Amino acid sequence: MEPRLTICLVSVLVLGSRLPAFADEGELYTALKQNVLFARAGLRPSIGISGAPASGPGFAGIVYRVEASAPGLRIDSFQMGVHPSRSAARVLAERMVQSMSIGPDTWAPGHDPCGDIGDERYVWSGGGEGSGTIVFLRQNIFVDFCWVGENAQALALARRIDELIRTDREVARRGTFVPTPEIVAAGAPAQAAKKARLTITPEFRGLGERADLRIAVMAPDGFSSLTETTREGKSRPDIVVRGPRADSLSDTVRKRRPDEDGRFIMHIPDKVGPAKLTMIVATPDNVFVTKEFSVNVTE
Repeated sequence: MEPRLTICLVSVLVLGSRLPAFADEGELYTALKQNVLFARAGLRPSIGISGAPASGPGFAGIVYRVEASAPGLRIDSFQMGVHPSRSAARVLAERMVQSMSIGPDTWAPGHDPCGDIGDERYVWSGGGEGSGTIVFLRQNIFVDFCWVGENAQALALARRIDELIRTDREVARRGTFVPTPEIVAAGAPAQAAKKARLTITPEFRGLGERADLRIAVMAPDGFSSLTETTREGKSRPDIVVRGPRADSLSDTVRKRRPDEDGRFIMHIPDKVGPAKLTMIVATPDNVFVTKEFSVNVTE
């Protein structure tokens, strides 16, 4: 069973100004090779039972469990995603930034000492040495990590990751998406009875082989546990949208791959009313797309 992953978030921040706008034009980043990046950035990935880095879909990218090789620096959460456009990356980055606490050592866009990291960035420090979070964008790539340890080492790591993205094509490929990656349809009905188990068949475009995709559905609160397909293309038995009461579904892996049966099971929340859900799909190269949809939950 893969380790359960959480995103490192610090609660409620409202930014006074929006991040600057950039046009989507020219070449984009089309892949981010995590194993090459980890090796060259001095990160050691935690390995799951599958033999691949322990990972799972997060808020704006794939979340990996990693350890920094620098003495005295621990990475609590590392998340990265290659989005179909710069604007798509910015939307999710801005949502994440708006959920972070602002503190005395917060360096916001326009007046921070970290202006050389990414095209846009936001850094939160817990005060002196100890802990912090950085969110930065390099064109259409989103990177976020939380650390415990020396701030200088953490920012040096962020600069190194950004440098590798910019300069090393073995780490980050560039080109164009043809067609643009997207979730065409979530495949869920507009209405369903509470606690129902639904067979859904999502439709995708520009995301490659279906068997290679990581697929998950996020509950309305944004923090519910996710079940998702594995890196081998096998699928856990259910994509679960949990209601107010957590259940205890099996975490065993279904033997048939998604490309063999083309279906997933979604559990409907047990709270009656409209449920706003988010489907997340990611490729092995960390291309990351989302689609919001709603199901009206009835008795």
